[in-house]
Amino acid sequence: MTHAHMEEITTDIKNFFQTDAFHILNRNTAQYGDYMAAGALYCIYIYPLGDTQKLKAISRYFAYWALIDDLYFDNSIDLDHIQQISDRYTAALEGIPNGDKLFAPVTEFCARTDWQEDAKNLFRNEVKRYLNAVIQLRITEAHKKVISVQEYLSYRHFNVAMWVIFSLLYDTQDDLEMSMFYSPEFAEIFEYSSMCIGILLDLYNLNAHKAEISDYTNLVYVVRRADHCSEEEAINKSIRLFYDYEARMEEACNRLAATCPRAVLYFKYVQSGSVRYCNESRKMRYLQKSDIDEDQANGRTIL
Repeated sequence: MTHAHMEEITTDIKNFFQTDAFHILNRNTAQYGDYMAAGALYCIYIYPLGDTQKLKAISRYFAYWALIDDLYFDNSIDLDHIQQISDRYTAALEGIPNGDKLFAPVTEFCARTDWQEDAKNLFRNEVKRYLNAVIQLRITEAHKKVISVQEYLSYRHFNVAMWVIFSLLYDTQDDLEMSMFYSPEFAEIFEYSSMCIGILLDLYNLNAHKAEISDYTNLVYVVRRADHCSEEEAINKSIRLFYDYEARMEEACNRLAATCPRAVLYFKYVQSGSVRYCNESRKMRYLQKSDIDEDQANGRTIL
């Protein structure tokens, strides 16, 4: 399922991509980042019933967020600079007026007049948890720390930011009860979904053209070191973990289906839409080095 106003949302993201916000692109992100799809296509898949005007804003935020993550987090081991970027991100979330042009799109997103205040606070809190996880993983990478699979996943499942994605359901939909977000039943679903998508992205990023520094912060490498196995064996073990967490999520959703059918429907859209977006982005954002890539134009997109 996709959003009924897909064309309107994709037109808006294409216009946003032409603004000064994306002048920070480097060669690798320009060729492989596909931020238009990371914004609009992802939004359309995961929030197919969401308010169109809000999805335009969320799509813009997703696109820019992905770029910031690619440029300043995934490709850096300068911990002081990463902390500075994280602090600036947090200031933008809080609406602190400091004239920071780099985070102007984040400030604008949080300054929207159509937010419900409790939904905005929920979103802010989850972005802060994402930023904390970014710091933990970048410390792991910078110090070349050998950690267990479970420790890695405990960071990765917040770093992949699915909790942020789920929190924005409370902005796009008006029939969800805010108090349930942190309930054990909902948290279980969010955790399993995060594990699934984190594993999937690690598999897709493993040999992708899109650059990242992840010798100690990709599940396949973590499994190889922990289990003293080959890359192929580590990939297979990671795939089995993905299916295990996917099954756990399905079971958790089934337990709630009778009492919270609407919420479970939205959660399943987020999960299936995330997987669908990742799969389609194998053509660009997660294009493998082994794939033929003849058209290396800047700013290209699968949209």
